[in-house]
Amino acid sequence: MSYPTQILVGFSFDKNNELWKAINLLLDASIEAETAKAISIDVKGEDRVWYCGRADALSAFKEIIINTRNDVLKDQGRPLEEDIT
Repeated sequence: MSYPTQILVGFSFDKNNELWKAINLLLDASIEAETAKAISIDVKGEDRVWYCGRADALSAFKEIIINTRNDVLKDQGRPLEEDIT
């Protein structure tokens, strides 16, 4: 896949980048919080669906950024990033 230069440069950071770790931790915490809200006994029908949709969207976004990072690394002949969660 061909990415714009800004994405290629932005996702070319060194392994164990602290910002990358922080973003993944924040996404994981947010996914966990939305999932907990969705399965809470206090949440009713349409609210449950709403929280499930938020958790799914966050999971999809995390998958997109990890896949993009790995695409960039692969194009550069570098080892792929493992899921850091």
